[in-house]
Amino acid sequence: MCEIKNIKCNEVTQNELKFAVYHTSDFLPFMQKLNIPHRHNYFMILLNEKNFGSQLIDFKECIIEPLSVTCLHYGQIHQWLDYSTIDGYILVFEDDFFALRYQNYQLSEFSFLTYRHQQPYEKVSEEKFLQWKTIALWMLQESANNHKDFEKSLRSLLNLLLIDLNRLFEPNSLNSELKQSLQLIHHFEELIDKYYKEKHFVKDYASMMYVRPNYLNAVCNAVSSISAGDLIRNRILLEAKRLLIHEQKTVAEIAYELGFEDNSYFGRFFKKYENITPDGFKKKYLKIN
Repeated sequence: MCEIKNIKCNEVTQNELKFAVYHTSDFLPFMQKLNIPHRHNYFMILLNEKNFGSQLIDFKECIIEPLSVTCLHYGQIHQWLDYSTIDGYILVFEDDFFALRYQNYQLSEFSFLTYRHQQPYEKVSEEKFLQWKTIALWMLQESANNHKDFEKSLRSLLNLLLIDLNRLFEPNSLNSELKQSLQLIHHFEELIDKYYKEKHFVKDYASMMYVRPNYLNAVCNAVSSISAGDLIRNRILLEAKRLLIHEQKTVAEIAYELGFEDNSYFGRFFKKYENITPDGFKKKYLKIN
């Protein structure tokens, strides 16, 4: 069994800013250390300019293509697989770094960093990538020079990049009704992330959001083609898989941690949606990997 590591932002940034930018060649030593499953306690953006690679994000292998961007959410489990030849830029940062520059303006404003139903990944034109590369190079220069107010400059540059990425992942063509629905789902997913171990039912979240359960379910189905109940269950199942594979805990301990008082009920729940028992999933995954 490979025990999961919780990687703090300052372990990667090697500073107290809670922000760093690297060329992939300079980030290679971290990749070599993190080619085992680890939990991201920070956000990461990979801007890959050349060559192909791959990474594992929450049990799914994700290809890294030339002229592409990959964004990793806070808390995801990540593993570098094929990374030695990719050529681009990596940004790592925490919410705190951004919030210090923009009062009452959090990273949650950028939906692609909070909307967990899809992994933010996109191939772009050479022209678009060049815009991002220019920002990344400017960041590298600011970090190296340490001139007056360089931290403010870095936060402003990060803001520019995030605004442009948000345009990519959430186009302006969205009408106001759809934008409102997306915001509702973003808020729902934030609450799920916070309470999934305690609250397993749609009605609990609907109550906190001051909407009817049927309405919340209808919005989720219309926008993301997945029910509100499935969003909750998928988050519970994802954490169950993480704990089964990466933590030395019994199924009973995992069941209790995830809010199941009855261990057998947890087993039935897991098998119903994964078509395999928790122990079966653990043995199958470890055998393959």
